[in-house]
Amino acid sequence: MSYDIYLKDRVSGETIMLPIKHVMTGGTYQADYNPETKTFSPAAIRDAWLNITYNYGRYYYEAAEGDDRFYVEESGEYDNLGIRGIYGKSGSESINMLKDLASRIEMKYKKDGEWINTIRKKTVFKDINGNDDDILKMHFCEDDITKEEISYEISEGPNTNYWEATAANAMKPLFQLIAMAELRPDGIWDGD
Repeated sequence: MSYDIYLKDRVSGETIMLPIKHVMTGGTYQADYNPETKTFSPAAIRDAWLNITYNYGRYYYEAAEGDDRFYVEESGEYDNLGIRGIYGKSGSESINMLKDLASRIEMKYKKDGEWINTIRKKTVFKDINGNDDDILKMHFCEDDITKEEISYEISEGPNTNYWEATAANAMKPLFQLIAMAELRPDGIWDGD
C-alpha cells in the first residue's frame, strides 16, 4: 500500500512534466532494464510523480497534528489528513507545509544532532521447528505456525531498507516533493 502523489496541471488535470528529468525513487518507480547485465536501474523521468509507502504515514499524521492546513472538516469534525493535506494545494502553497512536516519530524526524533532510538513491536511467525520467516504469515495451516510479539530497538535515522519506517526515511520523500513543487509551483497536488 502506498501514496501515489502527482503534481497536476490545473487546467488539463494531466500530470505535469518537469523541465528536467529526475530519478526520485519511492516504493514503486519506473525502471530501465539492461539486457547485458540483466539488471534494472531507476529510469530518469520528467513526470511530477512520487510513490511513497504507507509505512511512513504515522510520521506525517504526527507532524500534521494541530496544523489546520492539514485538516478537513467533514460532518462537523476535523480530520487530520497527514501528507494528503497537500492535495488540492498548489506547489507554491505546499512548499512551507512540506518543510514544516520535515522540520517537526526531525525535531521529535533527533536530539542534540543525533537520531534517537525507539522501541518497536512486531509479530514474528515461526514454524514447528522454531524457524522464523515472513513468508509464514501467509501460511494456510495455522496449526503448523506460532505467532510471537517481540520488541526491538531501531534508530530513527536513515535506513538503507526503504520499507523500514524511520523518521529519516519518512523525511526524504518530503524533500523530493518540495523539489517538484519548486520546479512547478503552479501545479496542483493530487494523489492516491
